[in-house]
Amino acid sequence: TGCTSRGIDCQFSRRLALAPAANSNTPTQSTEQHLSTRRLELELLHYYSTRTYQGFALLSPDQGFWQVFAVEQALKFDFLMKEIFALAALHKATETPESALKYVNHALEYQNEALALSHPILQNINQENSGAVFIFSIMTMIFEIVPPESVPGVNFKSPLENILALFEFQKGTASLVDICRNWLESSQFRWIFGFKSPNNTVTVNDNFHAALTRLEELNNDYTTASTSDFAIFSNAIGSLSFCSVGSKGRILAWLAMAGQEFLAELKDGEPMALLILLHWAVLLETLGELWWAKNAGKRLVEDVAVLLEKVAYSPSSGCGPKWEDAIGWARWEAGIGGGGEGEGAMVVEAVEVGG
Repeated sequence: TGCTSRGIDCQFSRRLALAPAANSNTPTQSTEQHLSTRRLELELLHYYSTRTYQGFALLSPDQGFWQVFAVEQALKFDFLMKEIFALAALHKATETPESALKYVNHALEYQNEALALSHPILQNINQENSGAVFIFSIMTMIFEIVPPESVPGVNFKSPLENILALFEFQKGTASLVDICRNWLESSQFRWIFGFKSPNNTVTVNDNFHAALTRLEELNNDYTTASTSDFAIFSNAIGSLSFCSVGSKGRILAWLAMAGQEFLAELKDGEPMALLILLHWAVLLETLGELWWAKNAGKRLVEDVAVLLEKVAYSPSSGCGPKWEDAIGWARWEAGIGGGGEGEGAMVVEAVEVGG
């Protein structure tokens, strides 16, 4: 469970254990437990509806999408409501250090429940539940990428470890976008595919687009001499390019667009998949003004770069100096060293001259 992976005592199993035997609790104890849970859930729903949702509002042009529509969907699907409780509790943990451990425990309990309830739904996505599933996928990703330092005193794993664990949970489900696109394009999710406004448009510099061009070149060279499927990585890079323009919500939608085969490559530690993820982490850093994304991109860049450097800097890797340049560029863009302003300028110049 999420609790175990973070080394935190989980009350989820104990919550289940409280229910069974009718004679194990007195009516008064059972009622008190129920009322305590209801009060907590009302507290968390209120917190989400007044504060937490604001951290998602910039992801879409419709300001009521996360505050109203998401809650309406959650009232229909328990797995989404549990995820809302989880995010609200995690958000409160980041803002109340004196009660952080208590709320992190609540967050992990509700996250475990949400994942358990969602599993059968993910195997049977249809038009009715597609909206709730897509919101859930974005919220779950947000939950997993919150940096450890956001909750002082709590032993979180790194965002990379959490993301890889999430991919393992989702293993066997097809790309949400492939399944849901027709339904989503004709609903409140239009902003993912086309509609945008100045207030929620992704902003990247020329270096990012130049870096994507270099990434495509590296993929061409890499897959020519390997058994990896060129199309898998090409699709992920194309989706990443799509997500670097338009609505900011596309940034989180990328993992659903990249496809299940790409996620499997990433889980296996395939270097090209990690290099592509490194570029997404740079894109994620542009959302740093949101409570859940503060330093998340930077932390993910650092984690992935460390793994890639073991490969790219090895004499026998065959990756070449352009891999080192790509890693150094990502470190520079995230503000964690490994490159310099001159290198960022050289990326753009090289692409412009070559084009």
